[in-house]
Parts: sequence; C-alpha cells; structure tokens
Amino acid sequence: MKAGREEALVEYKKEIELLQENISRTSVQLLMSEKGNIEKNDQCTQSPTAESIYKARIDYCGRYSHHLSFSEGEELEIYGKSDRFEWRGRSLASGDEGRIPSSCVYSMLESLQLFEFILSVEEVSLPNLQKIRNDLSSNDEKVSLFLETINDDPIMISALRQDKEQHDKGSTGRVNWYRNRVYLSSPSPIQCNEVISNINSNHEEIKLDYSSTNSTISLLSSTKLHTLNLRRLEIWATPLTNDGIQYLCILLTNNKTIQEVDISFYSISDRGVTNICQALEHNSTLTSLVLTDNPLITSTSGQALSHLLLNNSSLDELNLRKTSLSTESILLILQSLMDNKEIRSLWLDYRHKETCINTYPNYHLIQDRVDWD
Repeated sequence: MKAGREEALVEYKKEIELLQENISRTSVQLLMSEKGNIEKNDQCTQSPTAESIYKARIDYCGRYSHHLSFSEGEELEIYGKSDRFEWRGRSLASGDEGRIPSSCVYSMLESLQLFEFILSVEEVSLPNLQKIRNDLSSNDEKVSLFLETINDDPIMISALRQDKEQHDKGSTGRVNWYRNRVYLSSPSPIQCNEVISNINSNHEEIKLDYSSTNSTISLLSSTKLHTLNLRRLEIWATPLTNDGIQYLCILLTNNKTIQEVDISFYSISDRGVTNICQALEHNSTLTSLVLTDNPLITSTSGQALSHLLLNNSSLDELNLRKTSLSTESILLILQSLMDNKEIRSLWLDYRHKETCINTYPNYHLIQDRVDWD
C-alpha cells in the first residue's frame, strides 16, 4: 500500500524537488521559509515568482476571446486573483494572456499552503482530511497522503481554497428566508444547522452558493431533506468534493419530489457527474439537470451522460454549456438523444456545432431538440 502510494506520487515529489532544492521534506515550515527566499530572489530579477507558477490539470479551450486556451501540463504564470474562480495569467510557452479557470490549475507550493491550513484549523469535516491531520506519521507521510487525496479528487483544491479564504476573512454568511424557498450564501455550519431546524415542507427550493466544505456537508448530510417537499435544488460556486457528492446522491435517491437540480459555476468535476448520473439513471421525478460553467467536466463524463440519457425517462432538459466536454463526447451524447424521446432541450457549446452537424448523419432527426449557445 505504502509502496503504491509512493509510486503514484513520484511525479509530485519531483516537482517539489525541482522547485525547492535542499529543503527538508519533514518540515513544512522550512519549506515555506525557503519559498519566501525564492520569491525575494525572483522579485529582484523581475521573473515570475515560484508562487505564481501553476500547471494545467486538463486541456482547456477558452470559451470567450478573453479566455486563455491551454494544454494539460502546460505551465502558466498567474498574476491576478481578484476573482476566486477566474484568474488572470499567461502561458509560459506561448506568452498568450487571458482569463484562466482557477479550478483547472494547481501548484505544489499552494498545495503545501493548503496542507498547512488543514493542520491549523479546528474543524475538518472531510474524513480523509481528518485522517491526514490526526495521522501520527511524519510530515513527509502526511504530505504524501494529502497530495494523493487532492490528486484523487480534482475539485478538492478549489474547495480548500474557498475554505481557507472564508476562514481567513472570518466573516459570517447570510441566510434569506422566503415564503417557499431559502437562500444560503457563504453560510457557516451553524447557519446550515439552523436552516435544517427551521425548514419545512412549505419551502420547495434551496439555493446554496459560495459554501465551504464544512457547511456543504452540514446541509446535504441532513436526512430531514429526504422527507421535505423540495422541488428545486441549486448549488452554485460551491466545489463539491467526493463526500459532498455522496450526500447529494443519497438525497437525490431518497427524495422523490425534487424536479430541478442546478449545479453550476465551478461546482462539480467528472467524478461528481459520474456519480450523479448513476444516481439518476432510474429516477422518475427529475425533469431538469443544469451543469453549466463547470470546466472540470471533461470527456471523461461523456459516457456517464450518454448512459443517463439512455436510462432516464423523466428528464426534459439537460444543460451542458461551458464545460470541457470534447466534440467526441458530444457526438456520443447526441447518439443517445436519438433513443431518448423525453428530452426537449439539450444545451451544448456552440463550438461543437459545425463538427456535430457535419459528422452525425442523424442530426436532422434531433436538431429541434438541440440548442447551441
């Protein structure tokens, strides 16, 4: 087990060694101190700082003219983080500049900062992070376990970034109650528990945005939600880790009244899509599934989405705009649409339109149900 972990993480360790030579692997504090020295030297030479260099997780095709396109493994310099989900930067290979989805890039140095963060906070809701923090192994082993965890769950970095930002600000979110819905924005776990206590069957809609992992788990893990008369669940700008996805899937399986689910704006990755598609394959109540603005939805999700259309008979709308699905994946989904007569609106990225129309011979039979945007 240990040998397998070390083999899987050998590339990570090489990157750290290249960035930080002569640093003790057992002392994160020494590593961070050395990082500061590197940054000072870089600033003197006006070159990109060690902390500003990130690496692309996936191939990304810019959705707009001001977005930067890049390939998996490409090195990028980040020089603007005013928006937590869309950073500004440039490619070190081409020199091109533009907006970069923060969920699509990672840095070893930032990863170690986040590792320090989970060691320092009092409450960590995710079991795998609890295990790392409470592990009696050396810092070297803890770092390896942490890097393995974030590699296994690509959206974990985005979730921890948001957790750290909210923790550092120390501000309390807000909860707005309406006649038939409740809206939670950056809520604390305590606020989520209060919502669970006060929500009733008159509230048909829950909207959650900019939520930390602790708060998301506090809300979605409540079995009370299984029995409510919910009609719509909206989760925006809330990176859903594996644990959050599992609780969401349990909710979708047990609550028989939810008709609309909207998980948008950097909230879900391929693993989450795969699990949700499996949970919904035989669901008979959901009519709308919106997954827009999620660049971590890649071609890996194509098969799961295709199977969903083949097996689900209640969906009326599926929105997959502004994702990183490949044209090949879109063609696979269009083929499944031929067998699914219930879908009335399938929303897809316009960049795939020409190839799909020219490649898929039966497109004319489904064209009235496909919306390109």
